[in-house]
Amino acid sequence: MKYETLSRSEENEHGIVSAKEIVSILKHIAENGSPVALYYVDGNYFILTTLLGVNETGLWLEQSTNERDNKRILESDDLIFVSTHLNVKVQFVAKQPRSMEHKGYSAFYLPLPKCIYRLQRRDSFRADIPATKPLHCTIPVMVGEPPEKKLCEVTLLDISAGGMKINYGEKDIELVQGDTYENCQIKLPELGTITVTMIVRSMFSLPTKSGHTVKRAGCQFINVGGASNMLLQRYVNSMQRLKNVA
Repeated sequence: MKYETLSRSEENEHGIVSAKEIVSILKHIAENGSPVALYYVDGNYFILTTLLGVNETGLWLEQSTNERDNKRILESDDLIFVSTHLNVKVQFVAKQPRSMEHKGYSAFYLPLPKCIYRLQRRDSFRADIPATKPLHCTIPVMVGEPPEKKLCEVTLLDISAGGMKINYGEKDIELVQGDTYENCQIKLPELGTITVTMIVRSMFSLPTKSGHTVKRAGCQFINVGGASNMLLQRYVNSMQRLKNVA
């Protein structure tokens, strides 16, 4: 669980600032007993620990059995917390650690961070959409003269936290490679509807036996909101579990 140095653009893309979402993510880490790496002394050293609890003001991490490590952590100006949430790396910088007891454990208390980062990369698991439970995306496009907004529905072939591949008829919608489409909606079964902005990265056509043409496009999501990202990751994880069982 190595921490990552982020550029400003990566911070903007992966950052979550909603206190409610931050508490929800950290509580999930605590409830699932996910291991935590806590880096100290400018990120040169770390301990493996457990997140004992979280509330709206802060969190508690179990202290090391090595008192020298504990002393150096308490003296550190910056600490880096690294763990995983739904198979996605989570990290943030923490300050002002305090030593206290929590539910019988010697713990570090850290103030709740104002921002955390969920580092979902583009090469994440891509889930094929089962034909028995299809997914559709509604894309708003401007058509006609004068231009009017039209909602066009396309079928998803696969999806990941970073993007999707879609399938549509040549008369259904006219997409342009390189163009950005905002307010696209995808209804995830039993989870809810997410709204994303996407860029069309690739396109190709497939002729059918009937003489018609089916088009496919590879689309990348950009700046997915924290709540939508969580729902999307839950869906992808559920598809991955079904694939592993099959």
